[in-house]
Amino acid sequence: MLTFGIIGLPQSGKTTVFNAISGSHASIGDYSTSKKANMSVVKVPDERLERIAEIFKSGRIVNAEIEYIDIAGLTKGASSDRKKEAAYIHAIRQTDALLHVVRCFENPNVPHPDGSVDPKRDITEVDSELILADLVSIENRMDKIERTLKVTKKEQEAAEYKILERLKIVLEDEKPLRSMEIEKDDLKAISSYGFLTLKPMLYILNLGEEQVPSRAEIEKGYSYLAGMPQSGVASICASLQMDIADFDESEREEYIKDFGLDIAASEKIIKKSFELLGMLSFLTGNENEVHCWRIRRGSTAHEAAGAVHSDIQRGFIKAEVVKFEDLDKLGSWAKAREAGKLALHGKDYIVEEGDVILFMFNV
Repeated sequence: MLTFGIIGLPQSGKTTVFNAISGSHASIGDYSTSKKANMSVVKVPDERLERIAEIFKSGRIVNAEIEYIDIAGLTKGASSDRKKEAAYIHAIRQTDALLHVVRCFENPNVPHPDGSVDPKRDITEVDSELILADLVSIENRMDKIERTLKVTKKEQEAAEYKILERLKIVLEDEKPLRSMEIEKDDLKAISSYGFLTLKPMLYILNLGEEQVPSRAEIEKGYSYLAGMPQSGVASICASLQMDIADFDESEREEYIKDFGLDIAASEKIIKKSFELLGMLSFLTGNENEVHCWRIRRGSTAHEAAGAVHSDIQRGFIKAEVVKFEDLDKLGSWAKAREAGKLALHGKDYIVEEGDVILFMFNV
């Protein structure tokens, strides 16, 4: 299960965004100073599962899930404060990606002295703190390696030092690590660090209700962020979407249409998040259950089998694959086979979005 950390300055509306996309009712307002994070596991909506359950006559549907963590408000200078680092920097390091909530609405309670609305200033402030936190980690590690290399020459640590040198140059140029190209082997070598600026980042522009009609134009002003590697931009009115999240499905659709919105915040952010991470979904089904699985684009059938169960991956023989659209149209696995829409693939088959897969294995 993927974990997304929600970060941002105090009073940016982080917890309101958390409530809007998770359907939770976490207390808002003073939460910015709390050391405890709000957490919620959200089922990813997927209408295809209901159709597959109908075809297989399955009584159980298992949606993919995402965990959202609303991490306490980020404040200037926090990366140099050990207690605050323990409260939220550690939590950020445990996530797969970050959702940075940026205040675009008027709020007299903001921490800045002039109370002005300046999203680009706020973005720079938070990004700078994350960059500083990574820089401190790198410098501390480089110091330790230097001391070690004075005593004994270890090739692995010498190689690690060279990687860290390259990363440090990028950070000192005030750029996040995700902006640079890093070889797979180098990424593996630094994976244990959990660098904050290496994580994919979705910037969420938190709008006021009066700004909703202009949201597309507002987003254009932040296209420079979406143009960065592993970065994206989405805009929502969190306070409005939080209220809508409490309505039943029929009312929700009506209100979304009335307010000129496209889809609910949860669906929008989930979609943007998976696009950012380069994820796709494949489906499995039988008479017992149907299941949606998420894997990274470019994953093989063998890797997809491992997402389902390690035994299936270990004993992998073949994967029988049909596109959801074909299965939906033909109405059964047998008819899909008769129509020549099923294909047998080996371990190296690259799984595509919407593949329905039957794994053949022997353990």
